[in-house]
Amino acid sequence: MILFDTHCHLTDPAFAEDAAGVYERARAAGVEGIAVCGYDAASNEAALAFAEGREGVYPTAGYHPHEAGTVTPGMLADLNALAALPAVAAVGELGLDFFRDHSTPADQRRVLDAQLEIALRHGKPVSFHSRAAEDAAEEHLAPFARLMAERWPGRVPGVMHCFQGTVDQARRYVALGFLVSIACPITYPRNDENRAMARELPAESLVIETDSPYLPPQKLRGTRNEPANVKAAAAAIAEARGFPSRT
Repeated sequence: MILFDTHCHLTDPAFAEDAAGVYERARAAGVEGIAVCGYDAASNEAALAFAEGREGVYPTAGYHPHEAGTVTPGMLADLNALAALPAVAAVGELGLDFFRDHSTPADQRRVLDAQLEIALRHGKPVSFHSRAAEDAAEEHLAPFARLMAERWPGRVPGVMHCFQGTVDQARRYVALGFLVSIACPITYPRNDENRAMARELPAESLVIETDSPYLPPQKLRGTRNEPANVKAAAAAIAEARGFPSRT
């Protein structure tokens, strides 16, 4: 089975000593595609550098909502230049996070809208982070999806990264054209919502990820996650949908 980890952070300090080995283990496990996601100025550049010369690695660039209070017009100009590069697969990790107060909601919304405009300018999908903001995000993503469909027909507007909202909320994003990403927490005993999502959403709207180094599967909780473990999410989705896993 060919696997694709649609969201991870192999440039995180947790991988400082063995990122190359982690990449090789992923390839050996059948993970043929890995999106290495930026979230601030340094990680944006690092993701692009990590992808150079490595088959199947797709860098993204963006500013996480936690960074919104520090994002300047110059930083947005830098992001615009990165988004113009063919090698950059998506804009993000961007989004809204109302669970923690690292940046004010106003700053988050301002920086989000600026990044969505950059994505529209270059026809790039977005990798979207939402936490305690699943309804608020729709205010921004619904018009973005409509404009993406008008300007770039046939392109997917983005991925709802590690989506932890409800099945009903997920359905609304699917209706807008977004893919919904399910990560390894689907394996956690109490995560019935993710299993319902895997079972009830259209299969063509589902993708998988690890969000490495975070969120390891149940059997590896307490350890560093890595892209090879994306097979655990794939297996749990297959089980939820009533299909035997081949991972």
